[in-house]
Amino acid sequence: MLAVTFLLSLGLALLPLSQPATASDCNGQWAAAGMCGLVDGSSLIITGTQQQQGTDPSTDTRRSDGGPSGPSGPGAPSGPSQEAIDLAACMDDSGTTRCAPRPNRPAAPATTPSEASTPTIVISDLARFAPASVLATAEPGNVGIAGMPTNFTAAAAAQIVGGELFGVPLRVRFVPAGYDYTYGDGGSATVTTPGQTWEALGQAQFTPTPTSHVYSEPGVYPARVDTRYTAQVDLGTGWIDVPGQLTTPGAVQEIRILEARTALVAHTCDENPAGIGC
Repeated sequence: MLAVTFLLSLGLALLPLSQPATASDCNGQWAAAGMCGLVDGSSLIITGTQQQQGTDPSTDTRRSDGGPSGPSGPGAPSGPSQEAIDLAACMDDSGTTRCAPRPNRPAAPATTPSEASTPTIVISDLARFAPASVLATAEPGNVGIAGMPTNFTAAAAAQIVGGELFGVPLRVRFVPAGYDYTYGDGGSATVTTPGQTWEALGQAQFTPTPTSHVYSEPGVYPARVDTRYTAQVDLGTGWIDVPGQLTTPGAVQEIRILEARTALVAHTCDENPAGIGC
């Protein structure tokens, strides 16, 4: 570091030449800037020290008036600091300052430890908390008739799961939002209801419903329902929505579809259990 002593001469008539600067001549702002003054009757001489990078103060040979004793170079001082020039410009003939102090800029708000430790959670991060698979069922008894509607239902409900994510304890709330039925014969349906029984709907058996499907051929079909959930997380400050949906694949349910045969009979099976087709 290079200690540079500099002089700043201003055209101010303050004190006689023979009167040196004393502690009383150095006010608070001059002292804060590291400068005190000498006057010669027509000018005010301000001295100060400025540190320059790269020079040992013990080997510096610059004159006390700030001029270089050797050739100039990259390490030569460029003159008084801007702080000294601004302060001198504010002085009036009585030695007091006329400039108002610069306002302090407000400090940037500090990040609290809780804010710094709060993770950003996306829907895929919650896959480990996803609800279990839902099993699709068909009535009656997972058996249907070819050429007639087979009614499907699923039992999905909202649930809350607790755990830890990124080292932070939390709770996750899942709410069913949609159901994707795959019937096993190439047919599918995307609905917002899990389905209801014919009885709950007040309908007769083998009538169409929002979740029913008609199989054209007898056989055994692997049907399933994938459930889509919306999610919210609670990190201890209340529930926060997580954008997107999380899908839980459904388990496979085998549906047996039979061929229907008709016959003209005189009595129903209740009336004649041993009758044709009973």
